[in-house]
Amino acid sequence: MSPTDSAAPESAGESSGRPAKRHRIPVACTWCRQRKSRCDGTRPKCSTCRDHGYECEYSDAANLTRVSASKELSAIESRLAILERSVAGLDGRVSCVEALSDGVPDSLALPHRSAEPSNAGGEDVNLEARDPTDGIGSMVFTKEEEAGFFGPSSNIAFTRIIVRSTTSILKATMTAESPLSPEDAALRSHMLHVSRQHSPARDQFSPANNLPVTFDPFSLPPESETKSLIEIYFETTGVLFPYVDKPSFVQTYQQLNAANIRAARRSWLGLLNMVLAMATSASHGRILSASERATNSDVFYRRALALCEKNIRHGTSLEMVQMFLLMSQYLQGTERSIETWNIHGLAVKAAYQLGLHSPHALKRYPPLEQEIRKRTWYGCVILDRTLSMTLGRPSSIPQNFVRLDLPSPQPLEVNPNDSETGKDKASVEFYSATILLYAITGEIVDVLYDNNLGCETAENVFDIASQVLQFEQKFLTWQHSLPATLALVDPDFLTLENSDPDTLRYRFVLTVRFLNARILAHRPVLCRYLEFFSSSKSDDHQLAVLMQIGGSSLRICVQSALKMIALMRAVLSPVEPPRHLLGAWWFSLYYTFNAALVVYSTLLVRHQSQSLHHVSILDGVDLTANSLHQSIECLSLLFKGNRMTEKCTRYTSSLAQLYYNICQSCYGQPTDTAGNLQSDALRNIQIPGTLEGSYHQDLFDFPDLNDIHMGMSLDNIFVTGFDTERHSI
Repeated sequence: MSPTDSAAPESAGESSGRPAKRHRIPVACTWCRQRKSRCDGTRPKCSTCRDHGYECEYSDAANLTRVSASKELSAIESRLAILERSVAGLDGRVSCVEALSDGVPDSLALPHRSAEPSNAGGEDVNLEARDPTDGIGSMVFTKEEEAGFFGPSSNIAFTRIIVRSTTSILKATMTAESPLSPEDAALRSHMLHVSRQHSPARDQFSPANNLPVTFDPFSLPPESETKSLIEIYFETTGVLFPYVDKPSFVQTYQQLNAANIRAARRSWLGLLNMVLAMATSASHGRILSASERATNSDVFYRRALALCEKNIRHGTSLEMVQMFLLMSQYLQGTERSIETWNIHGLAVKAAYQLGLHSPHALKRYPPLEQEIRKRTWYGCVILDRTLSMTLGRPSSIPQNFVRLDLPSPQPLEVNPNDSETGKDKASVEFYSATILLYAITGEIVDVLYDNNLGCETAENVFDIASQVLQFEQKFLTWQHSLPATLALVDPDFLTLENSDPDTLRYRFVLTVRFLNARILAHRPVLCRYLEFFSSSKSDDHQLAVLMQIGGSSLRICVQSALKMIALMRAVLSPVEPPRHLLGAWWFSLYYTFNAALVVYSTLLVRHQSQSLHHVSILDGVDLTANSLHQSIECLSLLFKGNRMTEKCTRYTSSLAQLYYNICQSCYGQPTDTAGNLQSDALRNIQIPGTLEGSYHQDLFDFPDLNDIHMGMSLDNIFVTGFDTERHSI
């Protein structure tokens, strides 16, 4: 039957005056269902949505036939079976850990685990239950989503070297000449326990658990709250990374809010939600607790994902790149920090697709858009250098791809009544200085860490010292290029009079970024010292060569770390700390934790050089055990109630206890390497979350994959090659 034939009876019915029979549709669109209005079911856009200009979407879940419902049920049952197998595997894992904690040998613990029930299909659960580090000579496939490469520049690679050196020193102290105290015996027995990962206990706070399964991605807070959060963003993250134009962004929000916010582009709404998420997460106010801040910001993040899910797969825009950048920054401060690498990849690919890297492509746009696109591209470059450094991954944007001019500090829209003009100029000058500093950081990763390729190319200390010296010259040139308003600060910077708060913040953040880059440049020499003292074939001649070539580099490295800690203490110690100077808290946490690792490592190096070789190094450097305690104090003050901050504090406290025990075993009393009594602070350190006197029971027990970018997952490395029976008394 043709369409004209089928339409004829309807026309006849209308002409005869009889009401037309209502045509029932299988499913209405989402908008019509929410408005409870009649929908004609036309696809891809019903007449109601077409007439009013709404986005028309159909939910496939509402159109379930008997066959599709059966398939859906089968899929749910399959997912449930997978979850049951995972739970069974985790249960066996816990049982094995408990068996180890009770002193049951590994050979007896594994059969206990294999006794877990198998699935209904007869598949063996033992393979999934086993740890990727279990078994010598056996092959166990790890889950790809839990596996990751962390190259030489990452903190996890640094901590592996620290743990190897610490283990070697502990072996030497566990001899008949140095009787073990009860605490040392507890330490020795604990070294059996850290050889396999514990199942990460899910924190009591979990945003995914506290949020409803369904939510409206178009929802926004009340207008006053939204405007307040937008203002907070442009006063915090927005001034440090000025790739979102504030006037046009605020104007767009006001226009859409006055009309219909749902009519806005999804990509812009996604960007708005990430602005709100960053304002909530990165702010330093005391109104919200750590868990409340994480919960609220995660709502905005999930809305941004829901809004732009289709856009991510089918297209891109400048707003999408900006949203990806904010997502990557946001995820670094969450319990899903590793996801930032994947989001960053989307940002870089979208930037390439839009031609943000190309000077020729930018000429097609008006001056304002050219400048914003240029700043967005450099946002991708800075984030790429940051993640390459922290995660130990090869860079996604080679330096020879960065050919655009630096962002212009001159205002693009001159308005004599606009007080924001001066702030924007200072912000862009700071942004440009950061770009140049991170260009040096990228070169450091490329030259000194072999671009994190993980090829382990052996370089002698002479080549490393020569390369480090060249980077010191580049740092000096960079410092001389800074305007007076961005000059680096000293630890007593808070006493500066007549200092603009915004200018002081730029100077502080730039200083800690510089110190972190300088530590990264000199860390290879420190690692050579650690490897020297962990080797059984070291001699006095090798130490003399290392001191002659790398002594200055070691001094600069630890002085930079001590200055970092002093700067953080200057901000965090006052009764009313000026936290607005810190920037995002997770960057401050990374810088402080990295400095603490350097302080511990250098204390260990100095102790060993004096106790074994009777050589004094780092004379004149104000480095004591109390320096480590000060770093613990800074970590504990950074963001109270935050799980990641507390774990870094516990980790550093554990290192301090190890150093205390090493000194006590060598000298018979808690002394530092200079022979002076240690600070009582180390003797009385209370690790957060533990009882007094039980320091060693959780020592180095931080294998949470969510925090692996901080360098706190040690896997099986702490006990590699250590036979406790051979070293027992």
